[in-house]
Amino acid sequence: MRTANPSCWYTLASQSTSWTDTAQALARQGYRVIAPDLRGHGQSARTPTYSLLEFEQDLAALLDALALGPVNLVGHSLGGHLVLRLATHQLERVRRMVIEAAPVPPRCMDEARALAALRQGPMWRHSLQRLGVGRLVRLLLTRQFDVRAASSVLTELRAPMPAWWANLTALRMPCLLLASHDDGSVSERMPLLADQMPHATARRLGQGHRLHREHTAAFLAELMPFLGQAAYVR
Repeated sequence: MRTANPSCWYTLASQSTSWTDTAQALARQGYRVIAPDLRGHGQSARTPTYSLLEFEQDLAALLDALALGPVNLVGHSLGGHLVLRLATHQLERVRRMVIEAAPVPPRCMDEARALAALRQGPMWRHSLQRLGVGRLVRLLLTRQFDVRAASSVLTELRAPMPAWWANLTALRMPCLLLASHDDGSVSERMPLLADQMPHATARRLGQGHRLHREHTAAFLAELMPFLGQAAYVR
């Protein structure tokens, strides 16, 4: 078993069960896979607040509780942003990163205004359709997602984050960035993220927002070789 390099997943408005196929494929290759639900998601408790800092602290606390050394972190959507946040603050905890369909916050007010305008256009509506409104409604009705988390997270992610952008240049671990061809601003802004990170590789595959679930085979074809490479770039 490759227990020295476990992998963890995090995502917004989704549950750990969406990773079942991927986790099973990795387990067959000897990886230990840990796939928790974020606060306010799935089987995790609802909380009074849902700041990005609190989500990041939850991730660090889980790694502490399990006494895990450097790990592979794989994050989808909000989970991808949280993985990047943790890596910029605690470099030593991350072996390799896979960031799937993560939102890329604005660097300045001009970008924030431009993205706000984009959300009013057809591309943004198309992205919302891709997220699956019916699935979101089911999660809310079964109390498997606290909608307050979405409101809080989106408010933060739409504000400029100049310090976050600056910190990305210090990342030395390898990073695989994945996005589809048609995921609105997520797809459009992935090259900006790749350019800011010294050891990032960007790939596009499939359509939609949940590549690991909707294009599992293609996702695994990118994931498996990447996780098997050398641990760190000097």
